[in-house]
Amino acid sequence: MSTKALACVVRASLLLLMLVDPRSVGSDQVSKVVVLVDENERVGQNEAHFRVKVTNTSGMPVFSTGVNFDMRHRSLDIYLEQKRPKEGWQLVAPCHDMAPPHVIKLNPAVPMVVERTLTVPLGSGCKKRDIQLEGQFRFRVDYFESRAQAWLYLKKFFSKGDDKPHPASAFSEPFEIPPFRDPPGARPYH
Repeated sequence: MSTKALACVVRASLLLLMLVDPRSVGSDQVSKVVVLVDENERVGQNEAHFRVKVTNTSGMPVFSTGVNFDMRHRSLDIYLEQKRPKEGWQLVAPCHDMAPPHVIKLNPAVPMVVERTLTVPLGSGCKKRDIQLEGQFRFRVDYFESRAQAWLYLKKFFSKGDDKPHPASAFSEPFEIPPFRDPPGARPYH
């Protein structure tokens, strides 16, 4: 099979997956955003690298939070969660004590690729710093149907109460971080 034919089959499969298997955000609500872990690599004993593709599958723009560095470079807020035996799904990263500064528009059918590196122990701002890179993980993206809802959410980020908008959430399929393997020919440290 040629490279072009293989690429076409992969694209068609991804499109079919997006149409047939939308992620659920509530009991009856279907997510308008698909979160796909494209790469999951353990690059060190205490470090993993991820490439995540976020695609708006609705016919209208949706809005999330993050940082606009310039017209070409945007960093979408994407949250890594770990399933813990007693607490269920818990936020691992990022740990931040301030609201993200911008609203980011996710246009329909235009994937946004986000690269993340997870290094443990986590930064000093995290409540739980020393996590294990074992067990079930998933990525979460929160989004809103309007720019105004997203801005109001940012404005009221730290307020307590129900007057701030609640985002819809899209989740990747749960995954495990592979074990670290020394490169072939590497000598172990003694």
